[in-house]
Amino acid sequence: MTRAGKEPAEDVKRAFRRAIEVAGLETSQVRMFKSSGADARVVLGAANPADWPHEPPAIEMYVLVGFDGSIGEVDIRCSATDGDPMMEVFTAPNLQNCRCDLADLAVTLKEVWVARREVIGRVAAGEKPPIFDGKWNWTPASHLLP
Repeated sequence: MTRAGKEPAEDVKRAFRRAIEVAGLETSQVRMFKSSGADARVVLGAANPADWPHEPPAIEMYVLVGFDGSIGEVDIRCSATDGDPMMEVFTAPNLQNCRCDLADLAVTLKEVWVARREVIGRVAAGEKPPIFDGKWNWTPASHLLP
């Protein structure tokens, strides 16, 4: 069972790299690991703009690839900040519930990147989060705490 789902997961890794490139970003990392508990391989990807000065990536994505070769929806995570996402984890608006099919990843990454810039501008203009950009909600982690 160690090789089960490995070939589809390798295909997903290549698709992540292509989507990041098409979106105009640079690949920070793309990796895969096996999760017996999820009965799948997890493929993680991270990307940055060319001049990103921070260690944590600007945008991340992950997907489960079943040992049977099935591919789930890609989950995209992003903070609307030009600062260090780790330092602003509770204050910067974070993208909520952004998922897409693997085939739509490049387009969705581009859309998220544009929306991120718009949300940063709206916050700079004084708008208070949570912010709805017309497609997704952007909410600081502090708003999600009980």
